[in-house]
Amino acid sequence: MSPPRKTPLVMVVDDDRITNGILCRMLSRGGFLSAGVFDVASALETFRAQAPELVLLDVNLPDGNGFDLCRTLLMRPGVVPTPVLFISADNDTQTKVRGFEAGGVDFITKPLANAEVLARVCTHLRLRQAHERLVELQASQIRGLAGAQEAVMPSPEDFPAAKFDVSIDQVLLAGGDFYDVIPVGNQVFDYIVADASGHDLAASFWTAALKTLLTEYATPASTPRDILRAVNSALCRILPEGTFFTLIYARLNRQTGRLSLVNAGHPPAVLLRRSNSEFTVVHGEADVAGAFTDALFSSSEFTLGAGDRFYLYSDGLIEPLGSRDPALSRLGEACRTSQSQPLGEAIRTIRQLLVAGPEAPDDTLLLGAEV
Repeated sequence: MSPPRKTPLVMVVDDDRITNGILCRMLSRGGFLSAGVFDVASALETFRAQAPELVLLDVNLPDGNGFDLCRTLLMRPGVVPTPVLFISADNDTQTKVRGFEAGGVDFITKPLANAEVLARVCTHLRLRQAHERLVELQASQIRGLAGAQEAVMPSPEDFPAAKFDVSIDQVLLAGGDFYDVIPVGNQVFDYIVADASGHDLAASFWTAALKTLLTEYATPASTPRDILRAVNSALCRILPEGTFFTLIYARLNRQTGRLSLVNAGHPPAVLLRRSNSEFTVVHGEADVAGAFTDALFSSSEFTLGAGDRFYLYSDGLIEPLGSRDPALSRLGEACRTSQSQPLGEAIRTIRQLLVAGPEAPDDTLLLGAEV
């Protein structure tokens, strides 16, 4: 990748060669680089090749009009849109309004005055630079928040005896999906998947609070239901109105194969038996966590054998699949299809089977564990 230009490049799009040349000379004397083109086709080619920092655009062009070209330029992928300043001999209000509606940021009327042109170019370049700095600052903050959120969620290498793997994708890098794996006793592990209401950056702060509460209350002396009740009581005190978690809590005693599942308004777990390749969707009606002090949570108990698996996930994994029951059937079939694969590979296969494309429209999380 070539280093960024220190001197801004301004593309001039005007079919009048005299006007075009005058503008390019103005820009050059003002200390800017310029690229003069005379029609829509050349403008698009130059824009793709050189990515100017600003565009001076005539309204009327031989192979199109400036309004449509402006819309096309602003549709290109990029962090910060390129400012487009219209130039025209037409000074009527309707023309100016059309230019602003097309996405232009300013309008310069012919005949052109050198001082005015340079003043407007400088103003909009400063605004663009300020916008770029703001975007980069926000991106840096999001990356930092995402890193902090990722740090509180363990990796499979942290607890190899837990025999779990996970795939998590946040739409905003940091978001409301959360998981934890907690060793609570000799060969006893708790697996938690939660989803904060909303998928903005604020949700990621509440996942940190949830992590703190789970660390405090998850002990072998308390059952998963007792832990969830204690967590719910604390969340009801700290969460703002309208904020809550859906959550599923699984405790696996690896010595006995006993699995306890407690659900707080979360999508149901999927169990997969190695012996017969049958999957079970563990349904259960329950309240969410953090909304009601007297919330009721569903609970289930199972005995698993060597090689059996269970999967916990967020609703972003199945919501794009349509109605709930067919979506859960597809999830179960995906789990069964990948049964012969190592767990980490199976997690990736399941996601590929359910989520179209590399990026999901919503936060997605899939955690699997094997006995």
